[in-house]
Amino acid sequence: MSTASTPVRAAVIRVGDYSVRLRGRTVAAVAGCVLALVAVASWSASTGTFELTPDRLWAALTGSGTHAEEFIIWTVRLPRLATAVCVGACLGLAGAIFQTLTRNALGSPDILGLTQGASVGALGAIVIAGASTTVVTGSAAAGALGTGLVIYLLTRGSDPSGYRLVLVGIGVAAILAGVNGYLLTRSDIVDASRAVFWLTGDLAGRDWGQAATVAAVLAAGGIATLVISRGLDALRLGEVTAVGLGAGVGGVRATALVTASILTAGGVAVAGPLAFVALAAPHIAARLTGSSRSFLCAALVGALIVTVADAAAVFGVGGRQLPTGVVTGVVGGVYLMWLLVTQRKKGVMP
Repeated sequence: MSTASTPVRAAVIRVGDYSVRLRGRTVAAVAGCVLALVAVASWSASTGTFELTPDRLWAALTGSGTHAEEFIIWTVRLPRLATAVCVGACLGLAGAIFQTLTRNALGSPDILGLTQGASVGALGAIVIAGASTTVVTGSAAAGALGTGLVIYLLTRGSDPSGYRLVLVGIGVAAILAGVNGYLLTRSDIVDASRAVFWLTGDLAGRDWGQAATVAAVLAAGGIATLVISRGLDALRLGEVTAVGLGAGVGGVRATALVTASILTAGGVAVAGPLAFVALAAPHIAARLTGSSRSFLCAALVGALIVTVADAAAVFGVGGRQLPTGVVTGVVGGVYLMWLLVTQRKKGVMP
């Protein structure tokens, strides 16, 4: 006896010309990510050299704690936490856009060369100009945006989807990696040490100004993603189908590439190239929601990954803190190998 399949129930929220379709599993995944993020952030804010019990943490947050408690929370820990959340969300959202744009599981700023472009900008500022942290941050952002522009120009006028965009990005990344190596060879020991630390990626010492900057980038990128979400959904089905559905393919691609580049630039400029976050977050979000269409969940997973990694980095090894990028690199590398093995067993490659 056959049974009819039960349709997936979903609520549709309309705001003007835009609509958001909410599936029960997606809502549950988003809610779970938010709760997990709050739990990890609370634990991270209360632990460290200066530990706080839950009641003292609440007192510090509400302004009724001691001067030392409020200083630790509001000046040291909360800016770092806010930066971690926003950087992770930027990278997760950028990764989801790139994977949609390329229709490739390996589409991410790490693979396409944007993080290498940011590194060229940062290393150039450090090695050539001996610039301050603010200038290095701006140079890194300019490097990532410049790389995105180069990739766009190299793929303009042809089909930049799928493997073409990936291959162009890999080629650009290889060139930029060579430039980074050259810059390191011509630096003195002090600049080289500073450059290597930046290349590792870390969130130590971040302040409210940096958190506000990356939050503004995230807000702008989130709005742009909402605007082009219909076009991106159509592109998942292929260019011919997207054109048939009335999507402005060229405009959607250009806007998506600019948006993802800006999100990557904002995250990498503030925290350095935190490896594999943009690659892993969309995959995990897709497994949680059962769909690759949840940009919100991808952003939240990215925020959760960076927050957990930063908390683990603060906890450290043998009482010594680690750079955040070391944790994301190790965990992300393991995840990438697992992804390749599982995809191979299924008879497909990402």
